[in-house]
Amino acid sequence: MDYSKIKLANERNEHVTKRLNRLTTWKFFKVIYRENIWRMFGFNFLMLLFIVPIFLVMTIGNFNLSQIQHNLPMNNGIGFSTGAWFAGSGDMGTVNMYLAAQTRQNHTFYGGMMAVAGVLLTLIFSGGFAVIRDAFWTGKLSAVGVFKSMWLGIKSNILYAFVSSVIVSGSVYGIYELFVYLNEVAGMLWLAIVAAVLLSIVALFVAMYLMILCSVSVTYKQSVKDNIDDAWRLLWLNVLPNIVHLILAVIPIAFYLLLTGNMLGQLLMILMLMFGGLYFPLVWQTHMMKTFALFHPVEVKKKKQLKAERAEETRAAESEPSPSEQPTNAPRQPKSRTPKVKKAQYVAQADPDRDDAEQPAEADSSEGQDDVE
Repeated sequence: MDYSKIKLANERNEHVTKRLNRLTTWKFFKVIYRENIWRMFGFNFLMLLFIVPIFLVMTIGNFNLSQIQHNLPMNNGIGFSTGAWFAGSGDMGTVNMYLAAQTRQNHTFYGGMMAVAGVLLTLIFSGGFAVIRDAFWTGKLSAVGVFKSMWLGIKSNILYAFVSSVIVSGSVYGIYELFVYLNEVAGMLWLAIVAAVLLSIVALFVAMYLMILCSVSVTYKQSVKDNIDDAWRLLWLNVLPNIVHLILAVIPIAFYLLLTGNMLGQLLMILMLMFGGLYFPLVWQTHMMKTFALFHPVEVKKKKQLKAERAEETRAAESEPSPSEQPTNAPRQPKSRTPKVKKAQYVAQADPDRDDAEQPAEADSSEGQDDVE
């Protein structure tokens, strides 16, 4: 695959001052935590509002399932109204058969509702990614305002984000329904397991590609064809890091499902309330911004380098012969009309459009001073 064809043109950075960022995700998080602690918590809760409906539907579904189990008579129990459970025939002839049918019906209904609630991921794939994009460039979560960044992201990426959220939510629900059908209706558990594993791998790559596509669309103003083509090439350019960061971005969901109902689950819930909504767009979009920097690096001259260049200019100026030392028969050079530029303004006035003239981002007070210039 020819990766030189990746365009990534026309960055959407007219509204911010772009600055160099070499920080890791954790150090970058500490910078924006230090600079915008209250706005960061506000942004976190805003992102949670788009995720909470999914967990709310899941909670209601689990509660209804527990009610179904609670209202059933005990299997093989002795008491009134139990004989009717064993007098029938077919799928509804036993308590176990009835419970299985009710469970399948409950999961099908609330699974579909979770897929519908997953459409709200649209606002994270567009607005959330745009906020982290601007924070990565500026070193502040709200240099131009969180709502302004979100609006610009939604306006530029709403179509990509909506299609992506529908496909991701629908694929998860579809894999579950296929597993239930192959296991309970067709009676082929082995085929259900194999199909679920293979389709989950396919769904992982599809979700990863769609998220890359949303990141490209949020960050660059290109045609649909260029966005699709660039996202496809970026998918295979760093396929292993892409997989790792996608898993890291969604791993709190797996922990939530595994730890629900115990003390660790309650601790995880507290952490999710503090950073849960911020976590997903931060991990993924920061990874993508570092990938984009491979094609459009921000170069900032360090103080030592700039000082050395100035010293070199001074030595070069001193080495030039003075007018008294020039030969008398040498032709007289006309005076230049170019205005003099102060040395302190050299970098900025040399070429204001160069990345060299851009200001460095702030680093953590205790570490990362050389990483963020």
